[in-house]
Amino acid sequence: MQNNEAGLKTVRRRSFFSVVERGVLCLLISFFCIHTLPRAWKSLVTDFPNYYMAARLAHEGCDTSRMYEWQWLEREKDHRAVPIRVIGLVPITPFSTLVMWPIAGLPALTAKHAWILFSLFCLIPIAWILRSITGLSYQRIALVFALSFPLYRNVEFGQFYIFLLLLIAAACWSWLRGWYALAGALVAIAAACKIFPLLLFVFFLQRRAWRALIAGSLTLAAAVALSIAVFGLNVHRTYLHEILPSAMHGEAMPPYVTNASISGILHILFLSEPTWNPHPWHSSVLCYAILLPLLSTLLLAPAILLIRRDDKSAARALLEWSALLTASLAVSTIPASYNFVLMVLPMCVLSALLLERHQYGWLAALFTAYIGIGFPFPAPAQITGLAIFVYTPRLPLMIAVLLGHHFLLGRGLSGQVFLKDWTRPAWAVLMVAATVLTMHATFLRERDVRQEFAFRLPLQSQGYLNATPQPSTSGVRYVAFTLNGYQLVDENAVVQSLYPSSDRAADDLSFSSAAGRLFLERSANNSSNIVDARDPSLAIINDALDPMLSSDGAALAFVRDFRGRGRLMLRPSLLAASALDPPLTPAALNVYEATFLSPNAYAFAASDEGRPPRIYLTDAGHRNAPLDLGEARYPALSPNGAWLAYSRLDRGVWNLWIRNQESGATRRIADVPCNQIQPAWERDSKTLLYATDCGRSLWFTAVARRTVIP
Repeated sequence: MQNNEAGLKTVRRRSFFSVVERGVLCLLISFFCIHTLPRAWKSLVTDFPNYYMAARLAHEGCDTSRMYEWQWLEREKDHRAVPIRVIGLVPITPFSTLVMWPIAGLPALTAKHAWILFSLFCLIPIAWILRSITGLSYQRIALVFALSFPLYRNVEFGQFYIFLLLLIAAACWSWLRGWYALAGALVAIAAACKIFPLLLFVFFLQRRAWRALIAGSLTLAAAVALSIAVFGLNVHRTYLHEILPSAMHGEAMPPYVTNASISGILHILFLSEPTWNPHPWHSSVLCYAILLPLLSTLLLAPAILLIRRDDKSAARALLEWSALLTASLAVSTIPASYNFVLMVLPMCVLSALLLERHQYGWLAALFTAYIGIGFPFPAPAQITGLAIFVYTPRLPLMIAVLLGHHFLLGRGLSGQVFLKDWTRPAWAVLMVAATVLTMHATFLRERDVRQEFAFRLPLQSQGYLNATPQPSTSGVRYVAFTLNGYQLVDENAVVQSLYPSSDRAADDLSFSSAAGRLFLERSANNSSNIVDARDPSLAIINDALDPMLSSDGAALAFVRDFRGRGRLMLRPSLLAASALDPPLTPAALNVYEATFLSPNAYAFAASDEGRPPRIYLTDAGHRNAPLDLGEARYPALSPNGAWLAYSRLDRGVWNLWIRNQESGATRRIADVPCNQIQPAWERDSKTLLYATDCGRSLWFTAVARRTVIP
């Protein structure tokens, strides 16, 4: 009798919770259909246009070697009238954008509609896979989906991570079915799209799954080869040498924001930056250098060391897979809210385990952490000191979930079992050595980066990116990038641009001044035109970019773009008709940027048949000879013609050099582990203005001034 009553209570309790689950699920689905889906359907917001734009450029046969450059990609977006204010591809891999290839020929918003439908369709096989590997009911899997605010963000932003979840879940399912080669191939595709799934290769290595490793390596090589075939070699060199290292440092995007990463929080607490973080909680490069690799290793190491090759059970493999995925998200250097839709897989794995063990209290705690990880907590524009922990609960909640994985994996393991496999001590030694070396390298890097702060200009008005600084009668002019686009700004302007556009969708991407005249490139309405600042509504030259006035203000050089390739052109007289504009460079050269004193004195950086860019110098006969300066860009001839300043790529960063035009001797101006680009001479031919991203993030430059000639 008592057993029957207990059984009846259990049935009633389960029925009650089932009704609650259905009610919550219905409310969340209603919210999604009424609020999220309509917003996603009618708007283009980050980050769908980034993927779409790269795929569209490749689809149209454009030269995409410069597609990671913020201003270059903004211009291409403007030329195609894609209705989003700003765009940028960093730190997206080129291969990941190929997913958009089938829809790249559609208008941007129509393409997003197709992508939304595809993403929603992906939820069906994901749910089937999760039910197959965890045994959870479809209702509970749907509830896990519905409680994921990152999933709503993925749909609204047209993001990539639902598809990535499908790849990772399918790889896990394939492993459990014994299809190891397929599992390795799927992980490789995921890693080609987003770097962090590479961590799952450690699972294959620890498990001695050679078929998975070989298949994964071959698939990854094929993915890279396909990406190179579509986008070319130069853009991949840029990604490998410049973007990937910055992403590993947590500086591919501005780190002084509440991105809830270990790197981001430590930046705010310990690293000063004159504009973004002038007053850290405790300014200490040493603390940052020690804590960043140490904390990352402490979180990541157990997920690796607790993998057991001798335990062939599906439950163990599933828990190890879940732990590695959670660890990769916890130590990610630039996580965004939408990344955490991937937590659907660990959530289902842990929920199934806790339900099987009737540990409902821990299950409630797990759901609380899961909701908190994805919930969009409001935060002020700028956070200082320890207040960062109040507004970024995601990281401690992620760490708590990861520690739960570690506890479950380590339960019942003795020291003897740990040492039985010689690879575990080897992994431990390797990680300790890597941590110590990373501490040392990080300390040296951050210390050297801060040498550049002494040359920074304390400008009143600054954007996230301040580009192409040039001297003006009132000080300095530069192009400032904000969330409202690109505008020409004067050093003394506080809020408004120097020459505000009547069209809010227009971007002022480049400019030039001489002899009291100022011309700028206005990009909008499917083209870029050069306009006179005195009357910005009137185009001086149509379909032109990067204006360069001669020193006497009589002639104007500019770049004309054709399918992503630039050609240097000349307007010999500003009174001449456009039909008389002769080219200064051959069509075989893709001109990146140039410096122009007169029709007989100019230099330019260009790529020849996909090779790395070099600097070419002209002569009186307009013969363009490449200079032996290595991989170099951003040439700038001094007003007296005696010096050529430029940036040279070395160990993944662009540093300033100067060349004596009479002797040909070159000299390095600085040796810092960050970028110094876009130099411009002041009138004394001794001082350089330039853009530098030292202490900020990749190519989010500030303006600096440095005297380079005694």
